[in-house]
Amino acid sequence: MTTGTATGTAAVPAQRPAPQPPPELRGRTQVAGRVVSKIACCAAAEVPEVREVHLGNLPWTRSSSAEVRGDQAAVRLTVSLAYPSPLRAVAARLREHVIDRVATQTGLNVTRLDVTVTDLGGEPP
Repeated sequence: MTTGTATGTAAVPAQRPAPQPPPELRGRTQVAGRVVSKIACCAAAEVPEVREVHLGNLPWTRSSSAEVRGDQAAVRLTVSLAYPSPLRAVAARLREHVIDRVATQTGLNVTRLDVTVTDLGGEPP
């Protein structure tokens, strides 16, 4: 668009589109508990002493799960550990690792992580 002046014409800069609001104001991202549970199970399997993480595919097994409320998650893991393993020390490392992974990948704050050890045996995978 141009406008006339006393000496001739001057260019008017094109209208810029209004800036978009920051990303956090354009919508929200929800992470389902099932996704948090899968991330937690994968992270638990990364701990060397963990032989198996029970996802609950069998009806008689206690399953691992997660519940998400707002920006917080509560996770329950059911695992088998290698023998001999210091159970409390392994559970502490497992909690630390899983909480860190879930926070990194989802941005959720894990407020509770319950670990149930259902079996011991064998060498670490």
